[in-house]
Amino acid sequence: MLTIKKIITTEEVENYLSTQGIPLSMDYQQFMGIYDGDTLIGMGSINLVDLKVYMNFIYTEDDDFGLRHGLAKSLLNMADLSGIKTVYGSNPELSDLYSILRFQKDGDEYVLQLEGYFTADSCQQ
Repeated sequence: MLTIKKIITTEEVENYLSTQGIPLSMDYQQFMGIYDGDTLIGMGSINLVDLKVYMNFIYTEDDDFGLRHGLAKSLLNMADLSGIKTVYGSNPELSDLYSILRFQKDGDEYVLQLEGYFTADSCQQ
């Protein structure tokens, strides 16, 4: 069974990133993982940069768009529940995902306002 949940321990994040060969700084980041049973098969994060919250890292081992989409929605929900009202993106590799998640292009960045994003009406869009 697949589950998505917040990753609490930095050791789990470091081990997974190392195993996958992903160089990523862990400064000011919150991570969520996709698990198949007890096995971590993907990871994403939101991070604070210059007083803005960014979602620029989403990774799944099979590069499955559905899993990446589910992980991104979970990260946005975590941000929303944490009181974050705006999430930015600047990773060109995630542009298709940003578009489907209704981020708006603003110069070199993508911007998503979370106010009302998870209401019943918005989820039907």
